[in-house]
Amino acid sequence: MVRLMGAVLVAAGCAWVGFQVSEGMRRRVAELRELARGLALVERELELWAPPLPQLMERAAAHSRGAAQRLFRACYQGLDRLDREDFPTLWRRLVEEERSWRGEERELLAPLGELLGRYDGPAQRDGVAAVRARLEELADRAQADCRRQGRVYRALGLSGGAFLVILLL
Repeated sequence: MVRLMGAVLVAAGCAWVGFQVSEGMRRRVAELRELARGLALVERELELWAPPLPQLMERAAAHSRGAAQRLFRACYQGLDRLDREDFPTLWRRLVEEERSWRGEERELLAPLGELLGRYDGPAQRDGVAAVRARLEELADRAQADCRRQGRVYRALGLSGGAFLVILLL
């Protein structure tokens, strides 16, 4: 009985690992999509109203979710301390601190701090649009990987668990 329970727990653990890896891939796709939506909002605001930077960050934070909302909200709050840290440095620091983004996303987002609030509206909008388009490409590629590799990870977890059960019994 104890061997059977142990075998079931091993099989469940292996399956759980496979499903967790698959879920992590799905979460990455959702974060990339949310970030692209947040940048689309910034792009739209710049195109229609070209608001000052504090107002832009406040609106973006109010209408975003996830890591994008955290970034915009922290930028808005950090604008009160511009005498100690300029906006490009603040932006770069906040992008680097976000744990849910990988190197690709960070490399894309970091230069936006140099652009936002410094140039005219169309130049800012074009820069944000380029980053947003690239993030959407990354999200599409991550979604294709998730569909393809997610099934593989789930199947590996299940089959690995079954293999270990056979070995243990």
